[in-house]
Amino acid sequence: MEQGYQHNLRYPMLGASGALFGIMLAFAFFFPNTELMVFPIPIPIKAKYFVLLYGLYEFYFGVHRVPGDNVAHFAHLGGMLVGLVVLLIWQRNRTRLY
Repeated sequence: MEQGYQHNLRYPMLGASGALFGIMLAFAFFFPNTELMVFPIPIPIKAKYFVLLYGLYEFYFGVHRVPGDNVAHFAHLGGMLVGLVVLLIWQRNRTRLY
């Protein structure tokens, strides 16, 4: 089992989830107080808290790796970081919301 896990570490991962995390951060940036309902928990949570908690979740599981977990947690956080940088650059000369 461990040999197969080490073997898989040599290959790059591919996916679009980092971009989705950037979009999630952008939504929380523009609409921080919008209430979301996360399935299957029927409790409303504001977008800013949801994205913050999800980012902390990804950081925790990125640091505390579990054998067999082939999720690129730091790629998700990288997508959030790139999304934030792009938003801040676009905000520099903006005078109105829409």
